[in-house]
This record gives sequence, C-alpha cells and structure tokens, in this order.
Amino acid sequence: MLYLTQGYKQMPAEILKSAMFKDDYKQMVVVKDIEIYSMCEHHMLPFFGKAHIAYIPNGYIVGLSKLPRVADAFARRLQVQERLTTEIINCIQDTINPVGAAVVIEAQHMCMCMRGVSKQNSVTTTSAFTGVFLKDERTRAEFMKIISSKLH
Repeated sequence: MLYLTQGYKQMPAEILKSAMFKDDYKQMVVVKDIEIYSMCEHHMLPFFGKAHIAYIPNGYIVGLSKLPRVADAFARRLQVQERLTTEIINCIQDTINPVGAAVVIEAQHMCMCMRGVSKQNSVTTTSAFTGVFLKDERTRAEFMKIISSKLH
C-alpha cells in the first residue's frame, strides 16, 4: 500500500519546477499514452489506463518526462478519475501558466469490472481544458486528433 499511495509524499508542482526552462516555443506540446495506475478511493480497487496531456507554452517549457511524473504523483493517491484529471491540469496551469492546457484520461475501473455491474470492457473518459483549449474549438480539435491518431 505504501507504494500504491506514494504520491502523497510527492509535490507535483515541484516536479514541474525542477525542469522549467525559459523558451519562446509557442506551439502545442503533447505527451500522450501515459500509463496511469491508481486506486479507487471508494472501493479500494485499482483503475488504470492512459493519460494524454498537452499545453501551449507561455514563455516556459518543462522537461517532457515531468508531465508523466506529475500524472503519477497524483495517480499514486487514493483517487477518483474526475479529481485526478483536474488535479493534473490545475497543477500544470498554476505552475507553468501556459496559454492553455488539456488533459484526457481513459481508464478501466476494477470496481466496474469485478463487482456491481460487472462490465468487463467499459472505459471511462474524463477531460479538462484551460485557456485556449477551452475557448478555441480548433485548438481543442487539433489536440483530440493528435491523441486519437497513431503517429508512431
């Protein structure tokens, strides 16, 4: 349990600050297909899936590995997917103040598969957007296209 809840000892904003670099890059930065593993705070059963994170810099960029580390720091706490999504985006927005940020999480919940409705193949998707991703449909659509495509 200590390993599964190690996120309580981590400071996600400090993770981002540890690799913040002044830069003039002004286009979208996307890290997609980030594996996440968490524990449902209601049923004490795991949920797992993928997070997709994007931001448009506003004078600062962060080391690419820091975005998955932030997702892990919040995921390694007793969680609900909805809160996990907003904690990640709020941390990014508050720490590096981008023009906008986007987070989409797709996850399977063992509390849905193993008990209750017993739906083995259900996937829950949550999303959160700030700034230009919230206000500009084209920017949000570009992000959604990128995370839906297989570019690699």
